[in-house]
Amino acid sequence: MKYAASNAHHQMGRMLPSAGSVPQAVRRRKSSVLIPIFIVSLAMPFFFYIGPTRMSPYRLVLVATFVPGLIAWLSGSLGKARLADILMLLTAAWGGMVLVVMHGADKGLQSGGIFIIETFGAFLFGRQYIRDAVAFQRMVKILVIVVIVLLPFAIYENIMGSPILIELFGKIFSVYDIVQDEPRLGLRRAQGPFEHFILFGVVCSSVFALSYYALGPARRPGRKLAPGLVAMAVFSSLSTGALLSVVVQTILIVWDKMTARVIRRWTILAGIMITGFLVVEFASNRTPFEVFISYLTFNADTSYMRVLIWHFGTEAVMMHPILGHGLNDWERPEWMAGSIDNFWLVNAVRFGIPGCALMIGSFLSVCFGIGRLKNLSAQAVQCRKGLLISICGLMVSLCTVHVWDAPYVLILFLLGSGMWMYDSGKEVATMASEGSARRFGGNRPRVGAAPVYGREIRSPRTS
Repeated sequence: MKYAASNAHHQMGRMLPSAGSVPQAVRRRKSSVLIPIFIVSLAMPFFFYIGPTRMSPYRLVLVATFVPGLIAWLSGSLGKARLADILMLLTAAWGGMVLVVMHGADKGLQSGGIFIIETFGAFLFGRQYIRDAVAFQRMVKILVIVVIVLLPFAIYENIMGSPILIELFGKIFSVYDIVQDEPRLGLRRAQGPFEHFILFGVVCSSVFALSYYALGPARRPGRKLAPGLVAMAVFSSLSTGALLSVVVQTILIVWDKMTARVIRRWTILAGIMITGFLVVEFASNRTPFEVFISYLTFNADTSYMRVLIWHFGTEAVMMHPILGHGLNDWERPEWMAGSIDNFWLVNAVRFGIPGCALMIGSFLSVCFGIGRLKNLSAQAVQCRKGLLISICGLMVSLCTVHVWDAPYVLILFLLGSGMWMYDSGKEVATMASEGSARRFGGNRPRVGAAPVYGREIRSPRTS
């Protein structure tokens, strides 16, 4: 038996093509230096003006890479155009058009151009520069390092009550305003290098599941420690929305581990969630959204205000359902503040129902499109889990918070960073078929013979 197993392993090794025989299209690509530059630029709290346009370091990167990325995408160099590509392009185009129509050529072109750059440009940046699992894991590593580097500053801010990063950069540059708010749990909410506490928390929460799944093998130093440090950074913001994102991601990670051998486990989970929604809908005198919000805030006043925002915000959407309000103020009682703590509702108010539907469609098309892929390598499967669970956590938390500027760009960049997975399965299949062809003298391998590349190619039902 030992000899048979050893011989079978030897024969399998002979079936695998050598490194020199791997097709050029599937060889490891060199990671771009623009990725660390871009990620670090997102955490820079200063800005400057070029004419009337406010610019940030990350905006410079996106502006410089937008046209080359667009040309690469249109030429097919980034692979086949997918539904997510089209929906994201339409989201950016619709938003830009609404801003021009609502605000005229001068202001509309300026704000619309920035919206297009930050929406489709950020997505396209991830699409262009993250092209395989190795680049994806390097990107996650950089994100985790940035969050961990920010953690000591966040803790200092919690205890000392001083946003030290903004103050330090403010000695040289124009920086974001320091937000004042009541302490929570006796601590100042960490603002970090962003415009608001919520934004800092959301940025850190976006890395939680990625740090768990996509940092590489578990034996690497710090691999198991990283999610805990990321969670600490999220907690330092004391933001309900950011903490909600981590809670949702944790639930999905636990479900993934507990149901690893269950067939159609994600369909079962979706069924449980839909059933719970229907129970609340028919058994409660409140809407599911009101019930959802009431349990996810630090105090009753915040919960009540978010319910009012939802009520008056949806009414404002129905007053202008097609083009929305643009950047104009929206209809509400005089005593009510103008901020809307709901990313999806903000999109509907600003760009109408079509703009909101296109944005939601872009998120869902990435999730369902990548989630249905087959024949992924074990490495790609881990990357997919981390990305999809992060996106799911963010989509839920965005029902309770709004994001803009760098955090908004980061989320859309993450959506684009997973598009390489569409071609990953084809590359594995190509390498496997070439290995089989060489083993069998160029003949087509028999049905069911699926050589494995170094690691198991897991069935979609168990991945």
